[in-house]
Amino acid sequence: METIGNAGNVRRRIAAIGMFDGVHVGHSFLIDFLKGEAEARNLSPAVVTFYEHPLSIVRPAETPKRLSTPQERAQLLGIAGIGDVIMLHFDEALRSMTARQFMELMHDRYGIDALVMGFNNRFGHDRLQTMDQYRETGRQTGIEVIEAPEYEGPHAPVSSSIIRSLIGDGRMAEASAKLGRPYLLTGPVVTGNQIGRKLGFPTANIDIDGSLTQLPREGVYAALATTPDGATHRAMLNIGHRPTINSDAPTRLSVEAHLHDYSGNLYGSTISVEPLEMIRHECRFPTLEKLKSQLAIDARATKAIASARLASAKR
Repeated sequence: METIGNAGNVRRRIAAIGMFDGVHVGHSFLIDFLKGEAEARNLSPAVVTFYEHPLSIVRPAETPKRLSTPQERAQLLGIAGIGDVIMLHFDEALRSMTARQFMELMHDRYGIDALVMGFNNRFGHDRLQTMDQYRETGRQTGIEVIEAPEYEGPHAPVSSSIIRSLIGDGRMAEASAKLGRPYLLTGPVVTGNQIGRKLGFPTANIDIDGSLTQLPREGVYAALATTPDGATHRAMLNIGHRPTINSDAPTRLSVEAHLHDYSGNLYGSTISVEPLEMIRHECRFPTLEKLKSQLAIDARATKAIASARLASAKR
């Protein structure tokens, strides 16, 4: 097990436990409640989370794709006001613990004197069913168990799984609203096949593993891209298998962005792209000339959408 933040049991803490994938508006609501309870008890607010999704150990085939990496989660939790992010490896040893054993670990090793639990939050191999059972187990281990209210705000219902589904359908505005911020695709720029440059639309090929990260559905998107210098550029984003170019064999899902009005070498640097709106599904064209003609149409549409977003952000 490893800890990000201030480890140990010298500082006494109140914590919430969960994956917190994406750190969405429901998580933010829980964190605000946690911080209020922390202030009332003179405890430091903390989150206990995991490098690996528990399903990767329990039922690997059902492991969901992630909305955020462990490092991104820790950063987002810190921005939300969590002083200590306790990041554990969910392994067989942790999986086999009862709720009491887990609480003892939290209390003795990590200085947790209180736990805030959501209405559907459960942990422990013995799978306690009621909040009263968790309260009694907590009393036996020196931990106060506090039930958090359910989020009923304007974006309810909200969950990481709902957001994954929205992103998978290409419904980026709805997904971003439930996240409480833009959904970003971030990765290093790698060398591609240079076809985009030959067509007049050079692209930055972003190395993102679609088997791990939740990607929007295949298609062309208006987007905003942030380069290493911090500048934001209007962009045309394509997610898919490039069937016109790779017509003979299936390829790994590609994520490539054409940055409008940008010239420069991005190879080896890391960029972030915010998909704004899908303008069409991916399709195969009979010739590269037909593809080039469609890309010109796509470029005009994506510029307009991205320009409108930038203008609204300045108001």
